[in-house]
Amino acid sequence: MIASILKYKRYAVLFIGLSYILAISCSQKKQAEQKPVEKEIVVTVVDGDTFLMSSGKTVRIVGIDTPEAGEKLHDEARDYLAGLILGKEVTIKRLKKGTDRYDRILGEVLVDTLNVGLAMLRKGLAQLYLFKDDDYLKDIYLPVLRNAIDNKLGLWALPPPKAESYYITVKGSYRFHRPLCQSLKNAKTSNLRKIANRLEAIKLGLSPCRNCHP
Repeated sequence: MIASILKYKRYAVLFIGLSYILAISCSQKKQAEQKPVEKEIVVTVVDGDTFLMSSGKTVRIVGIDTPEAGEKLHDEARDYLAGLILGKEVTIKRLKKGTDRYDRILGEVLVDTLNVGLAMLRKGLAQLYLFKDDDYLKDIYLPVLRNAIDNKLGLWALPPPKAESYYITVKGSYRFHRPLCQSLKNAKTSNLRKIANRLEAIKLGLSPCRNCHP
């Protein structure tokens, strides 16, 4: 009888020990999956979605895309972003993949409680530009984008590119294209979807292809 009790106690201790190890492992895994957060001072604003931090690292604000150098409203977007963050400490919530091919940090950016990407969209100085990793921003960003479009703010007051009779998106993609875009040449016909006009595509949360510039 005593031997049985001792045997039971040994199993109980072993079970508790294994449970504890498993709990610690799960906790560490959960922490690893959380977005790393960084806080740094902004020293240079490159354009409306990119800036340099005091550490020398470059940050690309995710979820948005602003005009490139030489394009209309490039300077306005850069200057507006500078007014929000230059010389200030920002919080960067990095995406899981961390950096892009240019070694820029990818993340949401906040100054105090202000979501900077959202502020750029609200002003009409940015388009929505999503990937799978930041798709979670769509529900927050898209209503603000639609409001800027409806009120013809910033980019949405400019003349649109030459229109097509319809546009194309690929199932599961975050972009839309002109019908003859080379980016579509390997896409399965069954995955193609027609969209009536450019604004409809944008209001669905799609962004223009960088090859055919619809």
